[in-house]
Amino acid sequence: MNYDNHRKLKFIYVGIDCHKQTHTACVINCFNEKLDTYTFKNNVNNFKKLLNIVNKYTDESVSPVFGLEDTKHLGHTLATFLLNNGYTVKHINSTLTYAERKKFPIISKTDEIDAQCIAKVTLDELDNLPDAQDEEIYWTLKQLISMKNMISCNNVKHKNKLHAQLLHHYPNYKDFFCMIDTTSALDFWEQYPSPNMIKDFTPEELKKDFKTKGRFPIYKAELILKLIKDYDYKNVNYQEDRNMLIRTIVNNIKSGNEQILEMEKQIIKLYDKLGFKLHTFVGLSKMTSAEIICEIGNIKRFKNSGKLAKYAGIAPVNFSSGNHDKTIRNEYGNRQLNGYIYYLACRSISTDRNREKPHNAIFLNYYYKKIEDGKTKRQALTCVMRRIINIIYNILSKNEEYKHPEELNEICISNYNERLKQQEEKL
Repeated sequence: MNYDNHRKLKFIYVGIDCHKQTHTACVINCFNEKLDTYTFKNNVNNFKKLLNIVNKYTDESVSPVFGLEDTKHLGHTLATFLLNNGYTVKHINSTLTYAERKKFPIISKTDEIDAQCIAKVTLDELDNLPDAQDEEIYWTLKQLISMKNMISCNNVKHKNKLHAQLLHHYPNYKDFFCMIDTTSALDFWEQYPSPNMIKDFTPEELKKDFKTKGRFPIYKAELILKLIKDYDYKNVNYQEDRNMLIRTIVNNIKSGNEQILEMEKQIIKLYDKLGFKLHTFVGLSKMTSAEIICEIGNIKRFKNSGKLAKYAGIAPVNFSSGNHDKTIRNEYGNRQLNGYIYYLACRSISTDRNREKPHNAIFLNYYYKKIEDGKTKRQALTCVMRRIINIIYNILSKNEEYKHPEELNEICISNYNERLKQQEEKL
């Protein structure tokens, strides 16, 4: 092999450690020789000064490659500037920088050392690192989903507060509506935060006075008035203050629900823009498909489904030394993605309430087969998760719709019915 024409000889490598106010850059050549370091402010004028320094070490045959750990937050402005000027920008996983830093006999951490480690990773992993530009839509999708999840968590907190407040006003409030946060329920708590506001109403008057977009039949009005009939209405001190508190909580829940709906619409728009067909898989909607894709990112990062399984923490990890060789359960990887696949696997092997129809007869049959082979239930479920990863990888890499094998599905349904009959005979 002629190393004089090796691809890495054609670049110099610029590692940049990004912060809010300033960034630190380290320039190395393909032999890992430090050429320069430079600390500069986070603005366009100083970005141009950085390029002037970098261009001192370039010519017609050598061009720069920039490596940034953070291309979407602290380093977003710099990454955008470099991309707009036609430079190559690589996204560096922080774990690679951390591993590079640990190679030193005495571990020190400064901005210059971090920048040098980033530059070294850019050199070593040049062909494996993802381009910053390719990750933009996935990062945006992940930010939207993170925001939606945060709003959902806040809504749960508000609902818990609403439970605590209603317990003092309506002790048997759980008998009023099937759920505390339905449209009718929220409108009711907002209009009548205390029972003394409706104690003198007839069912017809309550139905007429109550304004809601939800369903509120006459029997519901009769039930509520019957339940509050024996309340003690003497203790009304600071009632107006407590009423305001309930209305505030209800307004927060309503606002959160509206924001979640808007976020979901925007998430589905981005998912459609990607053009994937993951939602054609049994048990997945466009929303859950978007959640899975935002954790996977660009599927081209993974050479095969085994790499994706390791990233999701599903494939076992090998631990061997000398004559000892064993595999253990993978507790690492992307735990959020692992959780999505876990719940999808649980749903795939579940049935309806009467146990008459499985949600996915093929996976349920596969699950039982693994148990019959001597696997534990947990191991069998992991096998199902592994097969799901294979399907997800094929759908995303080939960008094709999932076609459920109907003939195999009928066979598996028949096997499930026979298994049910055998269980009934044993009982």
